[in-house]
Amino acid sequence: MELNETPDYTVINKVFFIGSKKLGYSILKKLHSIDENSICKIITIDDTKDNRSSYHKFQNFATKNKISIDVLGNPSELSTIIDEEKPELIIVSGWYWIIPTEVLNKVPNGLIGLHASLLPQYRGFAPLVWAVINGEKKTGISLFYLSDGVDTGDIIDQRELTIGNNHTIATLLSKVEEMSLDMMDSNYKKILNKTNNRITQSKNNVSYCSIRRPEDGLIDWGGDNITIHNFIRSQSDPYPGAFTHIGDKKYYILESIIINETHYGPKGLISKADNDSIIVCCGKNALKIVNIRGEGSKENVINKMRFGTKFENIK
Repeated sequence: MELNETPDYTVINKVFFIGSKKLGYSILKKLHSIDENSICKIITIDDTKDNRSSYHKFQNFATKNKISIDVLGNPSELSTIIDEEKPELIIVSGWYWIIPTEVLNKVPNGLIGLHASLLPQYRGFAPLVWAVINGEKKTGISLFYLSDGVDTGDIIDQRELTIGNNHTIATLLSKVEEMSLDMMDSNYKKILNKTNNRITQSKNNVSYCSIRRPEDGLIDWGGDNITIHNFIRSQSDPYPGAFTHIGDKKYYILESIIINETHYGPKGLISKADNDSIIVCCGKNALKIVNIRGEGSKENVINKMRFGTKFENIK
């Protein structure tokens, strides 16, 4: 990989932060703790209809620290703000709107973001979810410059993250947050001083992730038990969850365990049930389920599942 080192010792002191959600809020606090004078504007969205929202925390943080905050109603407003206020650098975390090339070109020191993969692998949407679905044993975090491609910009830093066989998406998101904050600790001052690394991404091992929607969580019981286990743990809380049906009732499966016992039966059949767990036949082998809830409920209804009931693959 090519290393681009062109130090410019003029310190950056006009930084905008663009972001939302828990990770974005944590990153904002970390940047402010490293250099409380660098962040001069926060840009976010009102996402209070999302149960993962940190919108009010952003508002309170801006008020407490006397930082200007803009709440965007549509993506086009960003370009106008940048034209009027001319930031020197923008840090992005937890942002779901595409930032167009014309905006990238208006910021002299660029836009820097975090991506939950070891770029150039898993560029695009939901990289952590896809890594778990695919049974990866490791992934990572990349701190990089946004460019006009999909996660193609120069790398500042990367950290590797191990994916255990029973790690859930919540466990991994927590690790991602911890590692991201540590990465900012190591790099933010260098970024402000323009002495950070810029490493061109490799052209090898490139892969892309497509967007995922709640309806993509339908479980196919015809798969093997390991594939289904990965599918379940990749999108459990705080995400919408993997789901299945009994008749016209929808159930979300939150936690599963791979077992070595052999169970013969039609795919999706509950072949064993007690108060704490059920065993479900898969296309190959079987899976123990220990946490399941009905649609619109937070209650674990595992003790209400019955031997001989069959989960169905219906839309």
